[in-house]
Amino acid sequence: MAELAFKEYTFKKGSKTTVYMYQNSIEIIQNRFLGKFNKGKLLQYKNISNVTLKEPGFASNGNIVIDCGPGENKKEKHMYAIEFSKQEKELAYELKEMIESKVEEVKNQRVDSAVDNFEKLKKIKELFDLEILSEEEYEDQKERLLEK
Repeated sequence: MAELAFKEYTFKKGSKTTVYMYQNSIEIIQNRFLGKFNKGKLLQYKNISNVTLKEPGFASNGNIVIDCGPGENKKEKHMYAIEFSKQEKELAYELKEMIESKVEEVKNQRVDSAVDNFEKLKKIKELFDLEILSEEEYEDQKERLLEK
């Protein structure tokens, strides 16, 4: 079953972009000529390193730039821009804050998970030292925890 978006942002004036917010990712769909040749990109929150917003100028649109850091080719950066007009400025700020919030939430989950695994490793090591677990059981349990 496909994941349902919990929030949708539509920018009609700037780049004609629709952004769908999911629990673990964000989908950016740039609408092209007459709805044909739409270009979509799915970004995981855990891969987003920075979100910046440039305000619209007197005769220019603003944009939100989502930086996903270096790709596999370390020299090139993966950045995605969402253009918006002056009338869409409030919506753009809301989207930026929502993305930053989800990125922070995902980072905190990863830290909590790492701490939990560390505590579990300490406990199985204790059981091994007390000779409650055999070496084989200890190695098996340790391997399972390190895979997470």
